Amino acid sequence: MKTIEEVSQVLSAQTERVGYGKTRLAHDAGITFRTLSHVLQGNQDFKVSTLLAVADRLGLELMLVPREARPLFGAAGPAQPAIPSVVDAALQRLKSNRPQ
Repeated sequence: MKTIEEVSQVLSAQTERVGYGKTRLAHDAGITFRTLSHVLQGNQDFKVSTLLAVADRLGLELMLVPREARPLFGAAGPAQPAIPSVVDAALQRLKSNRPQ
């Protein structure tokens, strides 16, 4: 990740994935709801301590690695499951049936 927006996308996706309410997340991370909103929207710079607190509550950990090691970590986004979910399979069927 190289931008605030990318970090925010990961945090937002994890918030949805784990079903953490934003009001509760802000409280548990010790920040205001407004600050959390800015963090998740990626439209403002935020403090590293804020990033660490939010990531911790979401079960994430910040890791800095040498740029050369980046290829070892695969794709930039979250890995896709090996077996598609029922919803993924249905979406794929819908996409394949669309006229082009």
